[in-house]
Order: sequence, then C-alpha cells, then structure tokens
Amino acid sequence: MATSFPSWQLLLTITAYGLLLWVGWNGQLWRSRFAFPVAGAVGVLLVGLLFKVQHWSGSTELLVGSGVALVGLYGAWFARKPAKTRLDLLKLSYALSLGLWAAALGLGWRPLLPWLSSLLLMSLWAVLLDFVYVRYIRRPTRASTL
Repeated sequence: MATSFPSWQLLLTITAYGLLLWVGWNGQLWRSRFAFPVAGAVGVLLVGLLFKVQHWSGSTELLVGSGVALVGLYGAWFARKPAKTRLDLLKLSYALSLGLWAAALGLGWRPLLPWLSSLLLMSLWAVLLDFVYVRYIRRPTRASTL
C-alpha cells in the first residue's frame, strides 16, 4: 500500500536534510581522518536501503554492516574529540539512532522500527534546531564588568 505525502511535508523533509548537510559541512568531522570511513558507511547504508526497496539479495548484510560501522566509527570519533559541546552530543545521538535503525531494518526487527524512527526524527530536529540557535540566533554573552 503506497502512502502519499503532502507537498509541504516533502519540502520540509528536503529542507531538513539540506540543513543536516550544512551542519555536517560546518563540523569538524570532515577535517579528520574519520571523514572518509564515516561517509563510506553512510553511502553503503544508502545502497543497502536501495537494495531493500528493490527486494534484492544482500540488503541485510549491507544494512547491518553499515549500521554497525556507522555506530562504531562515529562513536570512536566522538570519543577521541577533545572538546565536546551539546551539538556534538546531539549529533552522536543522531548517528547512533541512524545506525541502530539501519541494523534493525536489515535484521527485520519490525517492533523496534517505530521507536527507532521516532528517535531518529527527534534527534534530527534537535541537531538542526540547536545548530541554528547556536550559530545564528544566540547572542554572545558578555563578561561581567563588576
């Protein structure tokens, strides 16, 4: 059964993932040695989703492998990062929820998918809202001159 989405919801989703690319571009991950492996894990995850949609064989291995690799690689990069902010914790929660969602989808754990999808969506919007607030809305605090 196909579900159609309203055009405003599709536009909102495209905007959200465009902003997520902007968050990633401004982050420090792309200037580290973990950039290529993390991007490779995300790329393999997208290929695994394509395999799953097309019902091709190998989707389970691609989804589970890329999900575990994403969780491991991003977790290792986060552990090695010296200064951690709230945005870094939110990005970690997004990467973990994306990796767990892909592994659950690959293994066919259907009861977990709604919970992980909700966690994925909440962490996505938390990352975006915190990034926009910290980068563009918050005013710098002044030192007290007492």
